[in-house]
Amino acid sequence: MMAATLIVFIKRRAGMEPAAFSHYWRDVHARLLLACEDFSRHIVRYEQYHETAQLAALSAMFGASGSFDGVAAITFASAEAMEQAFAEPRYLSDVRPDEPRFIDLDNCLSFIARPELIKG
Repeated sequence: MMAATLIVFIKRRAGMEPAAFSHYWRDVHARLLLACEDFSRHIVRYEQYHETAQLAALSAMFGASGSFDGVAAITFASAEAMEQAFAEPRYLSDVRPDEPRFIDLDNCLSFIARPELIKG
């Protein structure tokens, strides 16, 4: 079995301030996601990367687009485990409906990749 990571470049919902977005994503949504044992039992690793004003300035210096407010990386033991997690009834009823409360789902970008640790 080979691990699979879902990487999502996240755009916050229109009208939501960056600090409110980060707070909600980190302190409300992440807790909801991890409390959903039907989903979280499939997760090997869950990371959030939040943009800050200082990091946005640094991104601009390096030519980064700056069109996203954060990145989520969720690693599962396998692609099959990922499929199972997102099909779990409690994920669909409890967690999925929370996403539009803080995310502009139509303007996010995601892909699935096989993680390869180069240095760690």
